[in-house]
Amino acid sequence: MFLASRLLKLQTKVITSGFSIDRLDGLVTWFKFNTNISVADQDSDSDADIAWTSSHTDNRVARQTVDAEEPTTTGGYIHFDGSNDNLDISSNIVLNEFVMFLALDLDDFTNETILGNSGSASDFLRFGFQNLPAKARFRRTSGTYNDDFVMSEDMTSGTPNLMTIRCFDNGSGTTVQIRRATKSGATITTNQVLEDTSSTFSFAQDLTINTIGVQSTSSAAMDGKLYELLVFSGTLSDANIALIEEDILNRVA
Repeated sequence: MFLASRLLKLQTKVITSGFSIDRLDGLVTWFKFNTNISVADQDSDSDADIAWTSSHTDNRVARQTVDAEEPTTTGGYIHFDGSNDNLDISSNIVLNEFVMFLALDLDDFTNETILGNSGSASDFLRFGFQNLPAKARFRRTSGTYNDDFVMSEDMTSGTPNLMTIRCFDNGSGTTVQIRRATKSGATITTNQVLEDTSSTFSFAQDLTINTIGVQSTSSAAMDGKLYELLVFSGTLSDANIALIEEDILNRVA
């Protein structure tokens, strides 16, 4: 359960009838499973070039035209090879308080950078830190605003792990919470696997993201599948987070 004392500051609009993610306040970008993925040749070299367009009105495009850095796509997800595959996002995503949903199936847990900044090694979100499936490292702006997190359960390979990251001002500092949700048959299992109420991953500093799959160039590259990426600026209620998790897992798992 998320922090009860936080509820008064959370977004209060809860949509249950005809729920739709794009009706919620604060939506920044939405790279949706099996939607708006193109493999058309964009650089006239007679091969496929990956482009994934946001399903939100921001119209960001995550794309790659350099052959050696192109991930593959099949079954509606994007598959990164753990070497240097990446997608460049057409405009920066700049966040302070945020809620982020990452539907992942990692093939390995060897410092897997999910999101980074092509111009700076000091903005990233990484799972499998130090080769541990229960460990994450997040950094923004500089090494001063870096934090390592040990989750209460391991991420697993072979099925989508929906990781929900929530970072917010708790009145005296920064709280980071991580939830892990999976689906087996019709059953969705969700656990809060981390809460840090005094994190050095400070909400007051900008987190600037513009690449998927690597830290900056090819460092700590992601080895695995990204099914969906959904980003909100600000806060969301517990109820809306649960609805979003259900919506995503019913689509990808």
